[in-house]
Amino acid sequence: MEQEKEIKIVAYQLAENINIKRFKADYTGELFSSSSYELFYQENQSAWFYVLNYGLVAFAGYDDIRMSSLISLIENYCDNRLENFYREDLVVFRQKEKGIRFTYNAIYVPEINTDVIRIAMINVCQSVAIDFYADASQRLLDEASVFTNELEKYGKVKISKKNLLKFIGKSMNIKNRIIDNLYIIDSPEIVWDNEYLGHINQGLSHTFDLKMRFRDTEYTLKIVENNLSIFTELIHHRESKLLEVIIIVLIGIEMLNLVFDKLF
Repeated sequence: MEQEKEIKIVAYQLAENINIKRFKADYTGELFSSSSYELFYQENQSAWFYVLNYGLVAFAGYDDIRMSSLISLIENYCDNRLENFYREDLVVFRQKEKGIRFTYNAIYVPEINTDVIRIAMINVCQSVAIDFYADASQRLLDEASVFTNELEKYGKVKISKKNLLKFIGKSMNIKNRIIDNLYIIDSPEIVWDNEYLGHINQGLSHTFDLKMRFRDTEYTLKIVENNLSIFTELIHHRESKLLEVIIIVLIGIEMLNLVFDKLF
């Protein structure tokens, strides 16, 4: 099959957040489009890069040296930078044959333009983001499993109320970031009225198995939530028992005082 052109797309999860407002103000490159959560730059007819506020950057048509240079620049605008970046690759091939074909890490299309590249970059970014949040959710589940193992072994949870509340807060923050940042799992607006782009978006979503992986992450978080609910009830029960003991002790002391007053 003859291929006239290929463009490699690489996406990285650099951090939990990128301050795109500051980056937009400082960077002088040609901004093709932007919104409150994304910046899409076109450097020339065959090079683009994409910055998303939830810690992601994607490149299309760049060599490693130029990507490293831009990553070093963007890192100055990152919050909670990751020690090890998450990465996903995709190659877009232009072919003479009509139709669109998808493989594990490539897509073959009869026409490559800026919108095609943007749709491909969005899907690659989604895939990287799901990997990142799936790992974060799994780490939460692993931490919760420590407490469930204690419950099985000792019949109680050896966690303080303060530490439990901190763990609940961490879980809520991760869940909120997933809800806030993975809204792009929905089809982007540019594909709604374009059958060609819609086919590409749907095919890439299926290739990366985005919806199933997203549901798996949601399911993991749901298990964590159920565990936390049980742990919270156990903590409340433990505090209630302690309060009952305190009340009984106070009543006992009061009774002793009454007896002591009558006798002496």
